[in-house]
Amino acid sequence: MRWLEDGPNWQARFLRGDTEVLEQIYRQTFHEVRGAAGSVLREAADRDDVVHEVYLELVSSRPLRESHRGGKLGAWLGAIARHRALDFARRQGRLMNVSTAENVALATDPLGDFRRELARFAARLPPQRRRLIELRYTAGMTQVEAAAAMGMSRSTLEDWERELKQSLHAFLGAGDPRGF
Repeated sequence: MRWLEDGPNWQARFLRGDTEVLEQIYRQTFHEVRGAAGSVLREAADRDDVVHEVYLELVSSRPLRESHRGGKLGAWLGAIARHRALDFARRQGRLMNVSTAENVALATDPLGDFRRELARFAARLPPQRRRLIELRYTAGMTQVEAAAAMGMSRSTLEDWERELKQSLHAFLGAGDPRGF
């Protein structure tokens, strides 16, 4: 099934709370959200309560929908479910083990780990290279937009990106950026 996100006006429909969009989000993210809550809570009924709470808020709260800043909806909703499950478990005293559950939640956040490593990598780069990373991967600009913002040609920006990717690969593999 194709994501509605690919269709016209998807974001406006999502923000409005369009039933068709929200139903498809539910169908395509349910297992990921349920798994995130289940990584914290022992009881299936507790897990399902948290999952229900997350989707109920998604349907009824425009501010929650507006808080989505892009990226995979399943991961975003899964993070919300994990946090809600931790809160629920603390209130009810139904945790596997609070520290273990928090460690599981942290360990299952590879994107967070990558972002921390990327920040460490970027801190060692010259300012223009850091700006490139910020514009392309934080602000989400296209190559053309980022090149214009930096006052360079797209082909030069593309060369810089290729070099940065090679350096990042070396940094992640060897623990040290190369070439800068």
